[in-house]
Amino acid sequence: MAGILFNPGSGAVAASGAGWTNDYAGAEANAREWHDRLVGDGIRDVELTLPGMPAPGDDGRWVFDFTHTVSGVVVQLETHGLDDDEYRAYEREHVFGPHVYWNGSSSDIPEVEQFAAPGFEVVKTLRAVPSDV
Repeated sequence: MAGILFNPGSGAVAASGAGWTNDYAGAEANAREWHDRLVGDGIRDVELTLPGMPAPGDDGRWVFDFTHTVSGVVVQLETHGLDDDEYRAYEREHVFGPHVYWNGSSSDIPEVEQFAAPGFEVVKTLRAVPSDV
């Protein structure tokens, strides 16, 4: 038997609610965490650009640009400003939790290939890691 699964999305993340607040400070913290994860996963030469006059979009997500300093390619992160406790409070009021969108997808994960531009190719190498022992 075949079935169809619809991705319901998360709908709009409103500006405030009972037990949660979608604010810029929380969204910036989420964006910085994504940047730290990129660097930790070996995706280097990427800068996080903070918006000058921050405002959430119509859907309540804040948009941050991640620019590769060599290729110049920009990949966007759309995220809410909820911390873990606020996220759980939001889920209690809604059927689905708010999605985060990387590179336009709610299921995509960061990869260095997303920063390749025409004329660039991804080169991966191995290097020895100093031992702390």
